[in-house]
Amino acid sequence: MIYRLKVHSFLGRDNPDLVRSLSKKILSYALLREEGIDYEKEALVRNFWGKPMLKDYPHIHYNISHCENYVACVTSSQYEVGIDVERVRDFNEFAARRACSQEELERIYSKEDPNREFFRYWTLKESYIKAIGRGLAFPMKKVIFNINNDGEIVTDLPDCRFILLEDEKNSLQLFVI
Repeated sequence: MIYRLKVHSFLGRDNPDLVRSLSKKILSYALLREEGIDYEKEALVRNFWGKPMLKDYPHIHYNISHCENYVACVTSSQYEVGIDVERVRDFNEFAARRACSQEELERIYSKEDPNREFFRYWTLKESYIKAIGRGLAFPMKKVIFNINNDGEIVTDLPDCRFILLEDEKNSLQLFVI
């Protein structure tokens, strides 16, 4: 289940601690509502790369993301999940070259709004890496995506699903394995 919250700009933009706190509250709410688990009482463990997991519920997967005044959370008892939310802004070309294949870069630069397109790819890759629990040490270029003109996401990753939610300022990706 996906939960997302837009915090009023005057609260979130200048108060990252509030946004982080809300992230944990939304995760607590989601786990209690979806799985009957009181997150505040659960012990956490981390995998080799640092991804947190519920010690007594290893089959429950969750992920959170926040960016400025947006908070997003996803939970699942069936699938590994990752989520990322980013504000669309001018992107860093060095980061783009490190994260994207040449084909992806060509598609990004061919679009009317390259910044929005870059963050579509970035959030896809970030949510995938979060789902597999590897963190940013995983080379983003290893995973190649193609976002068709109709919004269909194509990749050679087996048994994966994606959901793209966007508004005029933000790109939100959900990745499910």
